[in-house]
Amino acid sequence: MEALLKWAVLNGATAGEDAPARDSTQPPPQALDPAVLDVILGKPASVQMTECLDAVEHSETPLEAREIALDDLEMLVENIDNANNLEPLGLWPRLIKLFDSSQPSVRVGALWVSGTAVQNNPNAQARFSSHDGLQSALRVLKDDSDSSARAKALYCVSSCVRANVQGLTELIGSNGLPILMLAIENGTNGLRQKAFFLLRSLIEEAVDPETAEELRPGMYLPNAIAEMGFVDATATALEEMADTDQGAGPAFEQAVGFLAALCTTESGKQAVSTCKPLRSAVSAAKNQFPGVETGELEGLL
Repeated sequence: MEALLKWAVLNGATAGEDAPARDSTQPPPQALDPAVLDVILGKPASVQMTECLDAVEHSETPLEAREIALDDLEMLVENIDNANNLEPLGLWPRLIKLFDSSQPSVRVGALWVSGTAVQNNPNAQARFSSHDGLQSALRVLKDDSDSSARAKALYCVSSCVRANVQGLTELIGSNGLPILMLAIENGTNGLRQKAFFLLRSLIEEAVDPETAEELRPGMYLPNAIAEMGFVDATATALEEMADTDQGAGPAFEQAVGFLAALCTTESGKQAVSTCKPLRSAVSAAKNQFPGVETGELEGLL
């Protein structure tokens, strides 16, 4: 710091000021070391982002350090400009490749970074999809043996397709809806909670007249959800939730919200009202989690 102050005085003062005159016998001031400037001013975000991925990819980086690097990168891409810079920096392919890491925590971190980068960001959503990011995240959601990786994959998928008709179209074309049904059928209660939330959000976007037309998926989506067996899968999941006390309350609440949203459409109301196992499943889950309001839904059963 002392060297920086001396350099500023010598280079910023004029001869008429109080700064000491330069002695012609003294060597000219040296330029500051870039490493010193990095410490004082901080590295540009683009450099930090690249270095984070470099650290994660390096085979000799300890696992804990790789996890920290991904945490740091996730914080950086919370800034929309940084998220948009993933493309010109060539970082998207490198990040998506980490979805296949042998380390579950690295897969989790990479999916978390990606989901944060694309959330409410049409530019990043398009770039992510252009590198097959959505399909890669769906593959993790469907096949990964680690529950935390599946949960982060669903977060990533949700961030990519909400308020994004192009992303939703890709989700449907990639058999994403059956994969969401699998998350309801065989996932943890945390994963079910996220799946129900996503389905509910997509239905609400489809039926809300105040949603911009270019962001509305149209009635084909709730109709497809009603016809694909999601209501039956939900009934089965609710029966399992009623038999456990392992944090199923939030999942039950989201399931009720999903079914109520589906019932705002004629096809959805028909699917819910004719699903015989649903009445007993909702009743049993309600007894287990009495704080969840189910009156409106029960009126349709």
